[in-house]
Amino acid sequence: MSAVRDLMKGWMDQLDQGRSADDIVACIDARFQAATGEDRYELARVLQTFLVIARREEEVLQLLDKMMKEFPDDIELPMHKAEAYLYGLRDFPRALKWIDVAIERADRQGRSQREARGYKARILLKLGRGDELSDVLEEMMALRLNKSALDFGRERDFVDRAPPGLIRKDVLDRYNEFRPKRATDEAGDMPPKFEPPEEAL
Repeated sequence: MSAVRDLMKGWMDQLDQGRSADDIVACIDARFQAATGEDRYELARVLQTFLVIARREEEVLQLLDKMMKEFPDDIELPMHKAEAYLYGLRDFPRALKWIDVAIERADRQGRSQREARGYKARILLKLGRGDELSDVLEEMMALRLNKSALDFGRERDFVDRAPPGLIRKDVLDRYNEFRPKRATDEAGDMPPKFEPPEEAL
C-alpha cells in the first residue's frame, strides 16, 4: 500500500507539471489491469481519482461496478458510487440508492456508519426531503461508536446548508447540542476535512 501511495504522489506531481490527466489514467490503468489483491484495490482508488479529474464520470461508474463484483462486502465502493452520482453526475435518486447499500454494509460491519449517513444527509438535502434528513440526523445522534471505530467525527455541513424549516426543530436543536457550530466550520458543498470520532480521542 505504501508503494501505491508513492505512485499516487508521483502521478500528482506529473499532473502539476502539466501532464494530461488522460495520459496518467492510461498509465494507472495499465498497472491496475496487472495488479491483484490489495494493490489492485488501492490502484482502483487512484484510478478513480484521476478519472474524476479527467471528467470521465461514466468510466468511474464502470470501474466501481467492476470492483464491487470483486469486493462484494466493501463499504467504500458503494459510498464512492453514491458520491459520483451526487457530485459528478448530480443524479440524486441514484446517489440515494447506493448510499443505502453502503449504510447496510456499514451497520453490518460496525464501521463507517456515521460517514455513510453523512453522505445520505447531503443527498437528502439536495432532494429537499426534510423529514428523511431529520430521521438520518436522529440515527447519527443515536449511534454509539466503539473507541476503536473506523469512522468520521461529528459533522454538520449538511445542517448549516439546510434552509430554515427543512429540518424538524426538535431534531435541529438536539443536533446543535450534539455537534455545536465552530468558527472554523466551512459552508462548502463538499464534505469537510476528516476528523476522527470524538469517541476515539
